[in-house]
Amino acid sequence: MATARPKGRGYEIRAYCGLGIRGNRLDKSRTWVPDPGMTKKQIEKELERQKVLFEEEIKGGVCLDEGTRFFDFAKQWMEEHGKGNLAPMTYRRYTDHLKRINQAIGHKKLKDITPPMLNSFYRNLTEDGICKKKWKDENGNWCTGGKLSPRTILDIHRVVSSILNTAVKWGLIPSSPASKATPPRVPRNEISCLDEHEVQRMIELLSGEPVQYRTIAFLALLTGMRRGEICGLEWKDIDFDNQQMRVVRSSQYIGNKTIITKEPKTQSGVRQFALSDTACTILRQHKVWQNEVRLSLGDQWNSTDRLFTTWNGLPIFPDTLTGWFRDFTRKHDFPPVTFHSLRHTHATLLIAEGTDIATVSKRMGHASVSTTLGTYTHALKSKDAEAARALDAMLNLNTKNYA
Repeated sequence: MATARPKGRGYEIRAYCGLGIRGNRLDKSRTWVPDPGMTKKQIEKELERQKVLFEEEIKGGVCLDEGTRFFDFAKQWMEEHGKGNLAPMTYRRYTDHLKRINQAIGHKKLKDITPPMLNSFYRNLTEDGICKKKWKDENGNWCTGGKLSPRTILDIHRVVSSILNTAVKWGLIPSSPASKATPPRVPRNEISCLDEHEVQRMIELLSGEPVQYRTIAFLALLTGMRRGEICGLEWKDIDFDNQQMRVVRSSQYIGNKTIITKEPKTQSGVRQFALSDTACTILRQHKVWQNEVRLSLGDQWNSTDRLFTTWNGLPIFPDTLTGWFRDFTRKHDFPPVTFHSLRHTHATLLIAEGTDIATVSKRMGHASVSTTLGTYTHALKSKDAEAARALDAMLNLNTKNYA
């Protein structure tokens, strides 16, 4: 309940807004000055109305000022902007990042946050023991207490930046201190992929794997689809007669044993491309196998139309693919690669075979050809050197005449 007390020529209206991140009481206040000529009764009536309006503004989350703390504004930002504009996985990631961010600057007023303050926060994130997640070393042993990667810290910076940029738009601060902060640079890592000999060896070894995983690995190699896109495939997306496949959805795990279906990563991710004879044969064999499983389970089978499922027909968890592939590559002593490496392998092999970059980009579902060019520079350099040698051989110039 809002309260009011005389102050100067008017009244100070104060209302309770809950507890801060340190358990301290949070109040907001505003000053209301009666219009000249109002009677005492009119003032009393209007003051009660102003108290109610002030409480409603606070409950609606619109009562903000330059004294607003980062924690309160970030909470409102996530409610009003995050839920409606961020993808579910992004929203979950932002929520996790805000736990760290609020520990460092949540108690600070927006106007008091400075670039050096943010830089100090980012430096602290590089220290040992900051990362609480468990991870496995090369021997498969569980470890804890690592560092946050530069990429993760940069992602945290982007969360801070997005929130503070909105504070600027809403007129709470004149400029964003995040724009002058210096997050760590993310080193550009070479993409990991398999060469032709490793691919041939993998194909041979896949014959000993379960039917579903074998089909998934072949499909990743033959189409370059993303993990979530493969998990989201349905039989109606396959046109066997014309040997075409449509990619129109992606399966994504958002935690809490929950899988959602969403559009592919980018607008260009919605695409259609040709399937090879081999891909069609493998998919037909998989469909026969799945029908046998479905018939054997009877009423226990859930008809989802998905190509790749759990034992009872429900959509498969994307992380299941990652775990299986990690175990498979370790068991057979492959170089350090991930399931996503199969996508890179597909593109690299296409380029090596002379496929034009526009076609590669379309099959990969990249937003633009420049994305493909930037990602597969290593393969294009190799083709460039090959082209130079081919030109030499074709022209067969006698360099002695040019000495």
